[in-house]
Amino acid sequence: MNQAAHLAYRPDIDGLRAIAVLAVIAFHASSVIVTGGFVGVDIFFVISGFLITGLIAKGMETGTFTFVDFYTRRIKRIFPAYILVALVTFIISSYLLIPNDYIFYTTSLAASWAFLSNVFFSMLSWGYFGQRTEEFPLLHTWSLSVEEQFYFLFPVVLMLLFRYCRKQIIPVLLAAGTAFAILSEFKTGEIKAYFLLTSRAHELIIGALAYFISQKYPLRSAGASNALVTLGMGLMLGSMFMIEKGTPFPGVNSLYPCIGTALVIYAGTRENMLRPLLASRPMVSVGLISYSLYLWHWPIFSFLRYRRIDITLWVGIGAVALAFLLSWLTWKYVETPVRKSKGLNFKKAFVRLYALPAAAFMSVGLVSYVTEGAPYRFSNEMRELISSYSFERDLTRSCSIRAEDYHKVTMDYLMANCAFGDTSRTKAEVLLMGDSHAHHFKPFVDALAKEAGVKAVYHVQGTCFPTALQVTDKHPEKGPDTCQQRNLDLLALAPSVKYVVMAGFWASEPWRDLEKEMMYMAGKIVEAGAIPVIFKDNPYFEPDLSQCILHRTRGWMPADRNCNIPYGFVAQTQTPVDQIIEKVQAHYPSARIIDPKKIMCTTQECVTYMGNVALYKDANHINTKASKLLGEQYVARVNNPLADASAYMSQMKRSDDVAQARQVR
Repeated sequence: MNQAAHLAYRPDIDGLRAIAVLAVIAFHASSVIVTGGFVGVDIFFVISGFLITGLIAKGMETGTFTFVDFYTRRIKRIFPAYILVALVTFIISSYLLIPNDYIFYTTSLAASWAFLSNVFFSMLSWGYFGQRTEEFPLLHTWSLSVEEQFYFLFPVVLMLLFRYCRKQIIPVLLAAGTAFAILSEFKTGEIKAYFLLTSRAHELIIGALAYFISQKYPLRSAGASNALVTLGMGLMLGSMFMIEKGTPFPGVNSLYPCIGTALVIYAGTRENMLRPLLASRPMVSVGLISYSLYLWHWPIFSFLRYRRIDITLWVGIGAVALAFLLSWLTWKYVETPVRKSKGLNFKKAFVRLYALPAAAFMSVGLVSYVTEGAPYRFSNEMRELISSYSFERDLTRSCSIRAEDYHKVTMDYLMANCAFGDTSRTKAEVLLMGDSHAHHFKPFVDALAKEAGVKAVYHVQGTCFPTALQVTDKHPEKGPDTCQQRNLDLLALAPSVKYVVMAGFWASEPWRDLEKEMMYMAGKIVEAGAIPVIFKDNPYFEPDLSQCILHRTRGWMPADRNCNIPYGFVAQTQTPVDQIIEKVQAHYPSARIIDPKKIMCTTQECVTYMGNVALYKDANHINTKASKLLGEQYVARVNNPLADASAYMSQMKRSDDVAQARQVR
């Protein structure tokens, strides 16, 4: 088959696009049936690699390739539809999103125009499948950034290959693809790996290989084509139903849908039994609007979820129907006219379709960041409530780290980067350690430390219990993981402080021998001459009630709906751990306990707001403003565990007297 035939319009590839985008939409609507529908993005990467490689290679072989023409085509293809989607999401987000969420949205908007949204999302701790990410209107733009980053580099690579080793292009690309696939496999345990080009490059290279292999080894029999298309479709569809959220990805598991797609594309260079179906009018129609469909569907779902509207069957059907309508209109009146425009040269396309919109949307991101989410969009009363939903960010990962960011923790480092409380003091007397719950209690501890006149330092790691150590692990022979090593580093600092404060989402890992771990850790702290201070956890609840009071205030739910947490649920889920903490204190009398439930709960319920301050930022994390308020309330109404011994005992007696008086009444 000659080159022209390879590069002629392939309606079956539009059929593949249809499968890819429908899989993604089905997954985003509900991941129950098409558990691996997110591999549709990987299918898109392979298709893109095949088509763009063919375009570049043909131009290089005929001597007509220029970077100006290439990037003009890319600009006309990518940006017209995205300008419209970005504008609409901006308008809706400006109405819906509270300041903290608005900052995330506008930052991702700016990052998408710098082709860095994948990098931005890789810096967040939630990961692609996190609860929070379901509400990010532009989360899906990570894949566009990956593609554009690849196409900044790949044409140059191909040009060098054509010039210096044209006959070895297939082996070179095969070696490069294998290397990137191995790298991707090694990185699958890292949250950020899902989004980054280094973990996805092999998928685009597989598409490029499909082009060059189809050129060099054209299929000559219908039998071979049928066998390959059957195997390829089996790999693609099998991936959609066998892979799921918890499957390590991308890595080796991404090879199944990618190789499957490449086989279907290769088989489609001649007639086969599935080509008529892929090239059928319904499939091609969906494939033609697939880019716009990909752009529109996710914001629709994310806005619905942000409004806490359940994606029921009929809501889902309506959302998908709206996505199809918007996509067809965008394809018909925006995509197609611009792509076919002959008078839009590189300079005009760059300025009108990229430079000016990019400048405008990046300016929006800057204004939002400087004003902390443009709170002037709301009334004063709403602004006061909304301000409580903010939470501390540590994008630099200096003191709030992920497992892959581990570095040895020293007191000098903590004093330089992670100090709080009474920072006028020269010596730190308090060390706060634990998981994300320790992080959300930092403003609480800050209030205690300032009232006690002591300096504090902290270091936390998500999903890392402060009690996790190699010696208390069920399999200590495996050696310490990064969490255990970090805790060992922090435990070594206990002799240099007066208090070691530990907090964690204790009920989240019931498989732990928590009593053994706490007893061991408290004992080591006492041996070091420090005082263990242990947080009993705050109440948590599913479904997430964090924004209940906000939505009720905005009129999105009935005004009489109870936004508090039933105490029965709190007692059921937390009493066993609370009793363990009390046992630790009984064994080590110097240990002190902080129980937020003393100021958050009655015998009937636990509050999720105090006055016009919301307490939570999700189902189990306290927000920054609330944490500070709770710390101040704790000092005023209970005691200050960071006070010196005489003051602490006096406060404890006062607290006990108040409790007894309440019982008498």
